Amino acid sequence: MSTSRQQVLEFVNSQRAVTAMDVARTLRMTGANARHHLAILKNQGLVEVVGIRPPMGRGRPSKLYSKSSQAKGDNIGALAAAFLDELVDGMAGKNREQILNNLVGRMIGRLIENGGLPGLKDRNARVSLTQRLFRSVVLLNDLNYQARWEAHAESPQVILGHCPYAAIIDEHPEMCQLDALLIEELLISPVDQFAKLETDSRGLRYCAFAV
Repeated sequence: MSTSRQQVLEFVNSQRAVTAMDVARTLRMTGANARHHLAILKNQGLVEVVGIRPPMGRGRPSKLYSKSSQAKGDNIGALAAAFLDELVDGMAGKNREQILNNLVGRMIGRLIENGGLPGLKDRNARVSLTQRLFRSVVLLNDLNYQARWEAHAESPQVILGHCPYAAIIDEHPEMCQLDALLIEELLISPVDQFAKLETDSRGLRYCAFAV
């Protein structure tokens, strides 16, 4: 039987982000106990504070906890491997977009070789956009993006809830372009990024692309 702290960790891991009161209500414990367990899990590097949820009415803001970035993982290893492959083949005279396109192609090639998402090799535009969106979200989540898609009147939107390149994004903003090219390659459709690490009403950061 799992301990209370294990239950707290499992609940946090099952959600994008939660407050201490979310934990308390769901697991039927006091707010003080929830904060105690979250503080210990934070010190152990298993969860982290990812934002602040605005108060409802006159209450105080609440810290938002999520699975730690260390526990979530990132795509640095896959990117580095693809980048090194590209370096070996030589990049002289190629422009930045061509280099990024080549990286995306190599990343997808590696996923196929390693038995990634079934059917990835058979991508074609005759598959409906809805099917491509569902399939792409699965693959993006395999790459730690915490992705989802939403239907909107003008066009569907792909929402990324986690930036796998957070460790290097400040020094290498071109990673956003790489994300766009990856999504375009998966969807076989152009996308336009309209949100970059913005904060939603729940205090969560996200990136968003219109298809």
